[in-house]
Amino acid sequence: MKKKIFAAVISLVVLVLSSCNSNPLEAPVVPRTRDYVWSVDTILNYAYMNKLWGSSPLDVYAIGQPGIWSKSIWHFDGSNWSTDNVVRAFVPHSIYGFSANNIWIGASGGKIWNNQSGYWKEVAVLTKDGHSDIVFDNMWGESPNDMYAFGADADDKLLANISVIAHYSGDNWVMMNTDGLHGIVERFYRNKTDGTFYLRTNRIGGGEFPDSNLIYEYTPESLISKKYNKIYGSIETQGQQADISLINGEVYFVLGNEIAKRVNNQFQTFLRVDNPNFYQRIWGRNSKDIFLLMTDGLAHYDGTDIEYLFHFNKPRTQIYIGGAALFDYEVFFLADESSTGLYLIYHGKPNKGG
Repeated sequence: MKKKIFAAVISLVVLVLSSCNSNPLEAPVVPRTRDYVWSVDTILNYAYMNKLWGSSPLDVYAIGQPGIWSKSIWHFDGSNWSTDNVVRAFVPHSIYGFSANNIWIGASGGKIWNNQSGYWKEVAVLTKDGHSDIVFDNMWGESPNDMYAFGADADDKLLANISVIAHYSGDNWVMMNTDGLHGIVERFYRNKTDGTFYLRTNRIGGGEFPDSNLIYEYTPESLISKKYNKIYGSIETQGQQADISLINGEVYFVLGNEIAKRVNNQFQTFLRVDNPNFYQRIWGRNSKDIFLLMTDGLAHYDGTDIEYLFHFNKPRTQIYIGGAALFDYEVFFLADESSTGLYLIYHGKPNKGG
């Protein structure tokens, strides 16, 4: 099912604090146009989908928990979304790659799959302290020989609170020591400016853990010394929750209604979003090209102001943090339209006729 929608231009009130934009070493950033033409595809997964990754606009993958085992991996070839209808004994939760011929999937049961020859195969099954209930919620890396898979194992209450990080150095996957961490490791990035790693966890347990969103930092040396430094905590509530995003090699921190950078061990506000519909998730290609999730649609910051790109057609629709694939000109967003049970791929292309 396809339909066309066009960008709606509705301004939001923002306050930009430019103290983090004055780095003389930072290359000039050219903002991209907001003038997209959007198409919307429907994926019939019958269950749960939340991750996108692609090597190009002609090679995009969508994955998630399958309602039908043969439909857990979908592929877009530039024209259509399809699945290969192969039954695989795993539930994918994360996907990341470096080219069309080097793609990784992290799954439940501590499983890691790889695609380097045009077909998927299982390459590792990892455990933590003898347990195999690991779910790799996300993946990230800087090169094919330096990659991470992360998520959580179940605690004694069967809640996913035992933090898990695995590292691949080109030969095999090795579990890292995560003493001092709590909750599902959902984000894990290195900031190119100072080499510091940042990660964000989500601690499950309702009112038992009011600071359920946790952000940590550490240097590569602390991976050995087992020192993780908590730098922020917040409740998992829309409007107050915290997150991190990697944009052009820099880590951006979403702290409630503020987007910040980390400078000299301090948060410095980059952008304040005063619209109460802000849903604390961002994606971007540079500091003047950032997409923001709203409770009612998708908005965009171009270095000057924020405008809506489109509105969702149904309430209770959202885009998960791993549900975006951004390329030089085209963008893809995977939306969960929970009121209908549909998964929608919003595909934006530059409006060449504009």
